Amino acid sequence: LMFEQTESQKTTAANDLRHLSEAELLDVLECARKVSSRDHALLIVGFTHGLRNQEIARLRLGDLNWKSQEIRIRRLKSSLNTVQPIVRHRGRPALCEMTALRVWLKERRLGNDPSDFLFVSRKGGALGQRQVNRLFAEYCELASKARIARHEAPIAKSVRHVHCLKHSRGTSLAERGVNPYRIKLILGHKSMASTERYLHGSQKQAWADAQRLSMEVF
Repeated sequence: LMFEQTESQKTTAANDLRHLSEAELLDVLECARKVSSRDHALLIVGFTHGLRNQEIARLRLGDLNWKSQEIRIRRLKSSLNTVQPIVRHRGRPALCEMTALRVWLKERRLGNDPSDFLFVSRKGGALGQRQVNRLFAEYCELASKARIARHEAPIAKSVRHVHCLKHSRGTSLAERGVNPYRIKLILGHKSMASTERYLHGSQKQAWADAQRLSMEVF
């Protein structure tokens, strides 16, 4: 049975070409968690800290500080280098960065890979940035098949690129009402102009917020 999008779903897909919805993100992460501890850790780290594919690929074991439970983020394109907390998410294993990293590192030690890169390939050594993109696209495809089986819309092909995790992180924070300045720090931007590109929001949410505020005022 082929999945057919409604007009509403087509409109949503057309308007949200740069980030995953929260439901789509969870589907992708759950697929990765079931298949590979490395891939799950890689994707949740990428999302949590808003990383590009190159930034994920060049993370090293020394960037993790288990004593302070922090991770050092070295960004590209003149973005800010930062040290950020390793996030716990109780009750949502797919979103728990702390658990994902611990599971992956336990498996990585068993593999005895001498590389100091955090995420290593099956053949040994660092993952390439193209491999990171390919992995993400594969999990988007896997998640889409599961969504279609549930009669839900597949993940748009336009967002099957790791950089959309950065957009997804910024959008998720914005929709939760996080201060844009704090979003700027989380994503490692030097200027607010860079952050504004990630703050998509939605017309539906904007009208809901406006109605709530008007009720409070009047």
